[in-house]
Amino acid sequence: MTPADLRQLCADALASSGNLRAFLAVIRAGEGTADADGYRRHYGGSHFDSYADHPRKVITAGRWTSSAAGAYQFLSRTWDECAKALALPDFSPASQDLAAVFLIRRRGGLADAMAGRLNEAIAKCAKEWASLPGSPYGQPTKTLAQAHATYSQAGGALAGAEPPTMPQETPMPIPAIIGALLPVLTSAVPELVKLIKPDSASAEKHAATAAKVFEVAKDALGAVNEQDVVERVATDPQAAQAVRQAVHDRWFELAEAGGGIAAAREADAVFVASGEPIWRSPSFVVALGLLPLVYMVVGAVVGLFGAPFSEDVRAAIANGIVGLILGGLIGYYYGQTTSRNRSAP
Repeated sequence: MTPADLRQLCADALASSGNLRAFLAVIRAGEGTADADGYRRHYGGSHFDSYADHPRKVITAGRWTSSAAGAYQFLSRTWDECAKALALPDFSPASQDLAAVFLIRRRGGLADAMAGRLNEAIAKCAKEWASLPGSPYGQPTKTLAQAHATYSQAGGALAGAEPPTMPQETPMPIPAIIGALLPVLTSAVPELVKLIKPDSASAEKHAATAAKVFEVAKDALGAVNEQDVVERVATDPQAAQAVRQAVHDRWFELAEAGGGIAAAREADAVFVASGEPIWRSPSFVVALGLLPLVYMVVGAVVGLFGAPFSEDVRAAIANGIVGLILGGLIGYYYGQTTSRNRSAP
């Protein structure tokens, strides 16, 4: 299908369906652009003057930073996708409406929107517009009852007696926004499924790992938040590759997040700070349990237990111990040097 064909398809759907136009009104109400000036509104509330192109202005307002603009708050990258797919000549209100229909169609919600299946259309488009009920991005959303009220006021006709209710989701052990955005990241870095298993019994550890993964990704891209990470990973192959490389470079750090050596060190530090006697430390108990094994090995070597080992065996054991000590020291030195070099500006 050519861009002209796709643009005509969206235009025909918009011209023939009052339900689709009512659904667009629901989106605009949620995005805060329902008034006449909504088509020229920046994220945050200010206005731009020209419809020649998306204004491409990045604005920080509250917790979020975004390039969103227009009646449907298109991100600049999203707008570029729409403009290319439909061969749109400008950022005019007519072009914005066509682009919104294109995004609804791309999310699989166009037939639902036209047929009056409002709940289904909302569920399919909630990951496109952060203000729709059930959107996972952590931004303020309209309730489903408010969406139904707006839809009705805009002339939409529901299919059957569709009630304003949505299925309840099982709470995720991973924070909601991270859990919702994580599939995009794991599709770019499939190896992450080895580390993060939200349904596992170790839910707390995997939640910590997921949060750490997004920290690594934000550092790699210079992203402002989790949403910025997934948008760039989903649309830019170079960004996806940069995140994948960063994950590979810091794999062991991610594997320890929420557990492993780092967690053991943290637990021991907490114990020391508590002022408890040393003999109650788990580390001390484990070390005490292993100490007799050391004495047994030494005693066997020198002949305290049974016949003494031959000179050749004792020499081999001594060489092995010296090799382990030297190898450990060299490994520690090069590890520290490498870490310093990699962290240097």
